[in-house]
Amino acid sequence: MARLNKKYSDFQRFLSPAKINLFLRILNKRKDGYHNLQSVFQLIDLYDEVFIRARSDNKILIDYNVNSIDKNNDLGLKAANLMLKNLNYGVDIKINKKIPIGGGLGGGSSNAASVMLGINKLFNLNIDKKKLTESSLSIGADVPFFVNGINGWVEGVGESITPLHVNNNKYLLIIPNISISTRRVFTDFKLTNKPITLKIPSFFNEVEDDNIVNDLQDIVLENYPKLNELFIWLQGFGKPSMTGTGSTFFLKYDDIDVARKIIDDKPKDIKIISVKGISLHPHFLAD
Repeated sequence: MARLNKKYSDFQRFLSPAKINLFLRILNKRKDGYHNLQSVFQLIDLYDEVFIRARSDNKILIDYNVNSIDKNNDLGLKAANLMLKNLNYGVDIKINKKIPIGGGLGGGSSNAASVMLGINKLFNLNIDKKKLTESSLSIGADVPFFVNGINGWVEGVGESITPLHVNNNKYLLIIPNISISTRRVFTDFKLTNKPITLKIPSFFNEVEDDNIVNDLQDIVLENYPKLNELFIWLQGFGKPSMTGTGSTFFLKYDDIDVARKIIDDKPKDIKIISVKGISLHPHFLAD
Protein backbone atom coordinates (compact mmCIF):
# COMPACT_ATOMS: atom_id res chain seq x y z
CA MET A 1 0.00 0.00 0.00
CA ALA A 2 1.24 3.52 -0.76
CA ARG A 3 0.01 7.10 -0.84
CA LEU A 4 0.12 8.93 -4.15
CA ASN A 5 0.43 12.54 -5.21
CA LYS A 6 -1.70 14.62 -7.57
CA LYS A 7 -5.14 13.26 -8.54
CA TYR A 8 -5.05 10.36 -6.07
CA SER A 9 -3.39 12.23 -3.21
CA ASP A 10 -6.18 11.48 -0.75
CA PHE A 11 -6.64 7.86 -1.86
CA GLN A 12 -4.81 4.79 -0.66
CA ARG A 13 -3.42 2.57 -3.40
CA PHE A 14 -3.54 -1.22 -3.43
CA LEU A 15 -2.00 -3.45 -6.08
CA SER A 16 -4.25 -6.13 -7.56
CA PRO A 17 -2.27 -8.98 -9.19
CA ALA A 18 -3.27 -11.26 -12.04
CA LYS A 19 -2.99 -15.05 -11.97
CA ILE A 20 -2.51 -17.92 -14.38
CA ASN A 21 -3.86 -21.46 -14.16
CA LEU A 22 -0.91 -23.82 -14.55
CA PHE A 23 -3.49 -26.47 -15.39
CA LEU A 24 -7.27 -26.79 -15.12
CA ARG A 25 -9.32 -29.95 -14.72
CA ILE A 26 -13.13 -29.90 -14.73
CA LEU A 27 -14.32 -32.82 -12.60
CA ASN A 28 -18.11 -32.63 -12.56
CA LYS A 29 -21.11 -30.35 -12.55
CA ARG A 30 -22.77 -29.63 -9.23
CA LYS A 31 -26.47 -29.41 -8.51
CA ASP A 32 -26.14 -25.63 -8.12
CA GLY A 33 -24.92 -25.36 -11.71
CA TYR A 34 -21.28 -24.69 -10.87
CA HIS A 35 -18.44 -27.09 -11.69
CA ASN A 36 -15.98 -28.75 -9.35
CA LEU A 37 -12.45 -28.26 -10.58
CA GLN A 38 -8.80 -28.82 -9.83
CA SER A 39 -6.13 -26.30 -10.67
CA VAL A 40 -2.93 -24.63 -9.58
CA PHE A 41 -3.25 -20.86 -9.43
CA GLN A 42 -0.07 -18.82 -9.61
CA LEU A 43 0.14 -15.09 -8.93
CA ILE A 44 2.08 -13.04 -11.49
CA ASP A 45 3.55 -9.54 -11.45
CA LEU A 46 0.93 -7.94 -13.67
CA TYR A 47 -1.20 -5.54 -11.64
CA ASP A 48 -4.31 -3.43 -11.69
CA GLU A 49 -4.33 -0.49 -9.29
CA VAL A 50 -7.16 -0.06 -6.78
CA PHE A 51 -7.53 3.37 -5.16
CA ILE A 52 -9.78 3.77 -2.12
CA ARG A 53 -10.70 6.72 0.07
CA ALA A 54 -13.26 7.19 2.81
CA ARG A 55 -16.31 9.39 2.22
CA SER A 56 -18.10 11.60 4.71
CA ASP A 57 -21.38 9.82 3.94
CA ASN A 58 -22.24 6.14 3.52
CA LYS A 59 -22.33 6.05 -0.30
CA ILE A 60 -20.23 3.62 -2.32
CA LEU A 61 -19.05 4.95 -5.68
CA ILE A 62 -16.76 3.02 -8.02
CA ASP A 63 -15.19 4.04 -11.30
CA TYR A 64 -12.90 2.37 -13.84
CA ASN A 65 -10.53 3.71 -16.49
CA VAL A 66 -12.32 1.50 -19.05
CA ASN A 67 -15.94 1.41 -20.22
CA SER A 68 -16.31 -2.33 -20.78
CA ILE A 69 -17.01 -3.34 -17.17
CA ASP A 70 -20.45 -4.90 -16.75
CA LYS A 71 -22.10 -2.54 -14.25
CA ASN A 72 -24.68 -5.18 -13.37
CA ASN A 73 -21.99 -7.68 -12.42
CA ASP A 74 -19.30 -5.43 -10.96
CA LEU A 75 -17.32 -7.60 -8.56
CA GLY A 76 -15.54 -4.62 -7.05
CA LEU A 77 -18.85 -2.99 -6.14
CA LYS A 78 -20.15 -6.28 -4.74
CA ALA A 79 -17.02 -6.54 -2.60
CA ALA A 80 -17.44 -3.03 -1.21
CA ASN A 81 -21.12 -3.64 -0.42
CA LEU A 82 -20.22 -6.88 1.35
CA MET A 83 -17.53 -5.24 3.47
CA LEU A 84 -19.57 -2.17 4.44
CA LYS A 85 -22.91 -3.86 4.98
CA ASN A 86 -24.49 -2.57 8.20
CA LEU A 87 -21.61 -0.11 8.71
CA ASN A 88 -21.99 3.65 8.48
CA TYR A 89 -19.04 4.07 6.11
CA GLY A 90 -18.80 5.12 2.50
CA VAL A 91 -15.98 4.91 -0.05
CA ASP A 92 -14.85 6.20 -3.39
CA ILE A 93 -13.08 3.50 -5.41
CA LYS A 94 -11.18 4.04 -8.63
CA ILE A 95 -9.67 1.08 -10.46
CA ASN A 96 -6.95 1.48 -13.06
CA LYS A 97 -7.20 -1.60 -15.27
CA LYS A 98 -4.01 -3.02 -16.76
CA ILE A 99 -4.97 -6.70 -16.64
CA PRO A 100 -6.83 -7.59 -19.87
CA ILE A 101 -10.57 -8.11 -19.39
CA GLY A 102 -11.96 -11.51 -20.36
CA GLY A 103 -8.51 -13.03 -20.75
CA GLY A 104 -8.66 -15.66 -18.00
CA LEU A 105 -6.20 -13.75 -15.80
CA GLY A 106 -8.59 -13.15 -12.91
CA GLY A 107 -8.54 -9.35 -12.99
CA GLY A 108 -12.13 -8.83 -11.82
CA SER A 109 -11.79 -11.32 -8.98
CA SER A 110 -8.46 -9.81 -7.99
CA ASN A 111 -10.00 -6.33 -7.92
CA ALA A 112 -12.78 -7.57 -5.65
CA ALA A 113 -10.25 -9.13 -3.30
CA SER A 114 -8.17 -5.94 -3.21
CA VAL A 115 -11.29 -3.90 -2.43
CA MET A 116 -12.03 -6.23 0.50
CA LEU A 117 -8.45 -6.18 1.77
CA GLY A 118 -8.20 -2.42 1.26
CA ILE A 119 -11.43 -1.56 3.08
CA ASN A 120 -10.48 -3.91 5.90
CA LYS A 121 -7.21 -1.99 6.31
CA LEU A 122 -8.56 1.51 5.63
CA PHE A 123 -11.22 1.32 8.34
CA ASN A 124 -9.25 -0.92 10.74
CA LEU A 125 -12.03 -3.53 10.66
CA ASN A 126 -9.53 -6.20 11.74
CA ILE A 127 -11.40 -9.03 10.03
CA ASP A 128 -8.99 -11.97 9.89
CA LYS A 129 -7.93 -13.46 6.57
CA LYS A 130 -9.75 -16.75 7.17
CA LYS A 131 -13.09 -15.01 7.61
CA LEU A 132 -12.45 -12.70 4.65
CA THR A 133 -11.57 -15.68 2.47
CA GLU A 134 -14.72 -17.57 3.45
CA SER A 135 -17.05 -14.61 2.90
CA SER A 136 -15.47 -13.68 -0.44
CA LEU A 137 -16.81 -16.83 -2.11
CA SER A 138 -20.23 -15.17 -2.28
CA ILE A 139 -18.74 -12.66 -4.74
CA GLY A 140 -17.05 -15.09 -7.13
CA ALA A 141 -15.31 -18.46 -7.25
CA ASP A 142 -11.79 -17.04 -7.80
CA VAL A 143 -12.01 -14.27 -5.20
CA PRO A 144 -10.99 -16.47 -2.20
CA PHE A 145 -7.68 -17.27 -3.90
CA PHE A 146 -6.75 -13.60 -4.18
CA VAL A 147 -7.89 -12.84 -0.63
CA ASN A 148 -5.79 -15.73 0.63
CA GLY A 149 -2.90 -14.22 -1.30
CA ILE A 150 -0.58 -17.18 -1.88
CA ASN A 151 -0.13 -19.67 -4.69
CA GLY A 152 -2.24 -22.72 -4.22
CA TRP A 153 -3.74 -26.02 -5.26
CA VAL A 154 -7.39 -25.12 -5.82
CA GLU A 155 -10.38 -27.47 -5.69
CA GLY A 156 -14.17 -27.32 -5.37
CA VAL A 157 -15.48 -24.26 -7.21
CA GLY A 158 -12.39 -22.40 -6.07
CA GLU A 159 -12.99 -22.21 -2.34
CA SER A 160 -10.71 -25.08 -1.29
CA ILE A 161 -7.13 -23.78 -1.38
CA THR A 162 -4.02 -25.66 -0.29
CA PRO A 163 -0.90 -23.46 -0.12
CA LEU A 164 1.65 -24.64 -2.63
CA HIS A 165 5.22 -23.66 -3.44
CA VAL A 166 5.48 -22.91 -7.15
CA ASN A 167 8.65 -21.89 -8.94
CA ASN A 168 8.43 -18.25 -9.95
CA ASN A 169 9.13 -18.85 -13.62
CA LYS A 170 9.17 -16.26 -16.38
CA TYR A 171 6.28 -16.36 -18.82
CA LEU A 172 5.15 -14.62 -21.93
CA LEU A 173 1.48 -13.73 -21.87
CA ILE A 174 0.10 -13.78 -25.39
CA ILE A 175 -3.05 -11.68 -25.36
CA PRO A 176 -5.30 -11.44 -28.43
CA ASN A 177 -7.94 -8.75 -28.72
CA ILE A 178 -10.67 -11.26 -27.90
CA SER A 179 -12.79 -11.44 -24.77
CA ILE A 180 -14.13 -14.87 -23.85
CA SER A 181 -17.47 -15.42 -22.10
CA THR A 182 -16.89 -17.80 -19.19
CA ARG A 183 -20.58 -18.65 -19.13
CA ARG A 184 -20.55 -19.59 -22.81
CA VAL A 185 -17.46 -21.77 -22.40
CA PHE A 186 -19.01 -23.76 -19.56
CA THR A 187 -22.32 -24.00 -21.41
CA ASP A 188 -20.60 -25.52 -24.44
CA PHE A 189 -18.26 -27.76 -22.43
CA LYS A 190 -19.41 -31.37 -22.10
CA LEU A 191 -17.95 -33.92 -19.70
CA THR A 192 -17.57 -36.84 -22.09
CA ASN A 193 -15.28 -39.00 -19.99
CA LYS A 194 -14.87 -39.56 -16.29
CA PRO A 195 -11.93 -37.32 -15.44
CA ILE A 196 -8.97 -38.58 -13.47
CA THR A 197 -8.77 -36.82 -10.12
CA LEU A 198 -5.23 -35.64 -9.51
CA LYS A 199 -3.30 -35.52 -6.27
CA ILE A 200 -0.83 -32.79 -5.50
CA PRO A 201 2.27 -35.01 -5.89
CA SER A 202 1.21 -36.01 -9.42
CA PHE A 203 1.33 -32.41 -10.53
CA PHE A 204 5.03 -32.25 -9.78
CA ASN A 205 5.98 -35.82 -10.67
CA GLU A 206 4.01 -36.12 -13.91
CA VAL A 207 3.98 -32.63 -15.38
CA GLU A 208 4.15 -33.99 -18.92
CA ASP A 209 1.27 -36.36 -18.29
CA ASP A 210 -1.76 -35.90 -20.55
CA ASN A 211 -3.95 -35.44 -17.49
CA ILE A 212 -2.33 -32.08 -16.76
CA VAL A 213 -4.05 -29.84 -19.28
CA ASN A 214 -6.69 -27.14 -19.47
CA ASP A 215 -9.88 -29.08 -20.05
CA LEU A 216 -11.60 -25.99 -21.46
CA GLN A 217 -8.93 -25.24 -24.04
CA ASP A 218 -10.27 -27.44 -26.85
CA ILE A 219 -13.78 -26.00 -26.69
CA VAL A 220 -12.39 -22.45 -26.76
CA LEU A 221 -10.13 -23.21 -29.72
CA GLU A 222 -13.05 -24.82 -31.53
CA ASN A 223 -15.31 -21.80 -31.02
CA TYR A 224 -12.66 -19.17 -31.76
CA PRO A 225 -10.74 -20.02 -34.98
CA LYS A 226 -8.38 -17.05 -34.59
CA LEU A 227 -7.30 -18.36 -31.22
CA ASN A 228 -6.70 -21.77 -32.75
CA GLU A 229 -4.43 -20.21 -35.38
CA LEU A 230 -2.54 -18.35 -32.66
CA PHE A 231 -2.16 -21.54 -30.62
CA ILE A 232 -0.75 -23.46 -33.59
CA TRP A 233 1.76 -20.65 -34.24
CA LEU A 234 2.88 -20.64 -30.59
CA GLN A 235 3.52 -24.38 -30.66
CA GLY A 236 6.51 -23.64 -32.87
CA PHE A 237 8.19 -22.03 -29.84
CA GLY A 238 7.27 -24.36 -26.99
CA LYS A 239 4.24 -25.64 -25.12
CA PRO A 240 1.63 -22.88 -24.82
CA SER A 241 -1.27 -23.20 -22.42
CA MET A 242 -4.51 -21.31 -22.07
CA THR A 243 -5.22 -19.84 -18.66
CA GLY A 244 -8.69 -20.19 -17.18
CA THR A 245 -11.42 -19.88 -19.78
CA GLY A 246 -9.11 -17.88 -22.08
CA SER A 247 -8.35 -15.99 -24.21
CA THR A 248 -4.81 -15.50 -22.92
CA PHE A 249 -2.07 -18.05 -23.58
CA PHE A 250 1.06 -18.29 -21.49
CA LEU A 251 4.40 -19.76 -22.48
CA LYS A 252 7.20 -20.41 -20.01
CA TYR A 253 10.58 -19.30 -21.26
CA ASP A 254 14.20 -19.33 -20.13
CA ASP A 255 15.87 -18.19 -23.35
CA ILE A 256 15.50 -14.44 -23.82
CA ASP A 257 16.35 -14.78 -27.52
CA VAL A 258 13.34 -17.06 -28.04
CA ALA A 259 11.15 -14.59 -26.18
CA ARG A 260 12.39 -11.73 -28.35
CA LYS A 261 11.73 -13.71 -31.54
CA ILE A 262 8.14 -14.40 -30.46
CA ILE A 263 7.63 -10.71 -29.70
CA ASP A 264 9.24 -9.61 -32.97
CA ASP A 265 7.30 -12.09 -35.11
CA LYS A 266 3.93 -11.85 -33.37
CA PRO A 267 0.80 -11.52 -35.49
CA LYS A 268 -0.99 -8.18 -35.67
CA ASP A 269 -3.50 -7.25 -32.95
CA ILE A 270 -1.67 -9.46 -30.45
CA LYS A 271 -0.24 -8.03 -27.25
CA ILE A 272 2.63 -9.82 -25.50
CA ILE A 273 3.70 -9.12 -21.94
CA SER A 274 6.66 -10.65 -20.14
CA VAL A 275 5.79 -11.53 -16.53
CA LYS A 276 7.18 -13.48 -13.63
CA GLY A 277 5.49 -15.55 -10.99
CA ILE A 278 5.29 -14.14 -7.46
CA SER A 279 4.85 -16.02 -4.20
CA LEU A 280 2.77 -13.56 -2.18
CA HIS A 281 0.07 -10.98 -2.82
CA PRO A 282 1.64 -7.51 -2.46
CA HIS A 283 -0.98 -6.53 0.14
CA PHE A 284 0.66 -8.90 2.59
CA LEU A 285 4.14 -7.69 1.72
CA ALA A 286 2.96 -4.23 2.79
CA ASP A 287 1.94 -5.64 6.15
